[in-house]
Amino acid sequence: MSTTKLNSYYCKEVMMMLHYRSSSQPYPRRKVILFLFSVGFFLGITFFSHQLESNLDDELLAARNNALRSSSTQPNNANKAKKKISYITSFWAKDRQATKVIPHRREIEAALLANIYNPHIDQVVVFLDGVSTDDAIDEEHKSSCVHFNQDMAELSRQFLQRDSSNSIDPLLFSVDPMSKVTCVNVITGQPTYYQMFLNALSNVVTGDIVVMANADMAFDDSIAKARKLKEDVLLVLGTRGFSTNAIPASTRQFYDVIVRSEYTDQQLKDSDRDQCSNNPWSWDTWVFHKDTIQGKLHEEHFQRPSVTSNEMTSFYMNENGAENAALWAMEQSTNFATTYNACDEIHSWSFHLTPRTHHSQGKSVWSENGDRPYIPKPWGGQFVRPRWNGMRKSSPPYPPKWCENGGKGCFFD
Repeated sequence: MSTTKLNSYYCKEVMMMLHYRSSSQPYPRRKVILFLFSVGFFLGITFFSHQLESNLDDELLAARNNALRSSSTQPNNANKAKKKISYITSFWAKDRQATKVIPHRREIEAALLANIYNPHIDQVVVFLDGVSTDDAIDEEHKSSCVHFNQDMAELSRQFLQRDSSNSIDPLLFSVDPMSKVTCVNVITGQPTYYQMFLNALSNVVTGDIVVMANADMAFDDSIAKARKLKEDVLLVLGTRGFSTNAIPASTRQFYDVIVRSEYTDQQLKDSDRDQCSNNPWSWDTWVFHKDTIQGKLHEEHFQRPSVTSNEMTSFYMNENGAENAALWAMEQSTNFATTYNACDEIHSWSFHLTPRTHHSQGKSVWSENGDRPYIPKPWGGQFVRPRWNGMRKSSPPYPPKWCENGGKGCFFD
């Protein structure tokens, strides 16, 4: 029975008792007892229900406060799982006095734009070397990040106008794709390998995971897997070359539109070099957690014997065998559980069909001696590693194509 009906019932009974009293007629004793019992029962139920509601409110309030305290002291699992990827590279400043277009420069710009438009890359950082600071040069002929950003923005506009496939996801344009780009002026010339790793640790690089590569490397959607990289694993990626039968159309379109869509048979033959499948000693990309190498690099490990003297000197990314020496240096400096060539899982494509535009910084020491085991480390030495498709030979250091991490794997599920 509802509270309203009970109140009505009790009011009616009281009125009847008053009526009996005024008429001097005795009110039945049984009814009096039942009435008093029902009044007591009603008051008890009312008190108990209010007490129960009060206790329930207190419990709900306590649970809410506990949840708030827990959320403020524990990390957000969703944010923890969502790692940001920063792609970094080095590029030379444009000679604004030159009128001739350098073909390979256009290829690099196409690769950069492909990575800028890649939705899985959160930041693109370009260290622009050879920036003009000489006051004797006219302002219109100087080159800096200001001009680089203007050139890339114009190239992006041209690409969108000329892209007939309309394959770019319009959702990507909720923000300007060029807002992902951070350009850093470098006035000291081309960075050494050691300097590039230091650049990856600088504050301008905001991602948790760094993808460091040659500027003509373009990545497809498989780069998303880098977000799941375990903190104690160092990845390298051998390029898969440039094959019209293998490279995804969404990646190749940047080359087709910006550079050209016609390839000669010789160009394809020269560039379609799948280093991932055929060459264990070559890679162009490094992938690692920024925090894992923070404060652990040593410059002396990133030096090689000079070709002309016994002095040690820094080496650059475009030297023959430099990646092997850099791998040796990383293995000495850090405590990675494993190094893994993940080129079968994360694909990089080389936008380099045109002739070279740079010269090697110097010959590898072993290039003048065919007996590699007797070449000093890190450019040779007794590295006997049965790591590549069953090979077992003395060679410079190179990583396996399977994850050696104590059975724990290299990526989170």
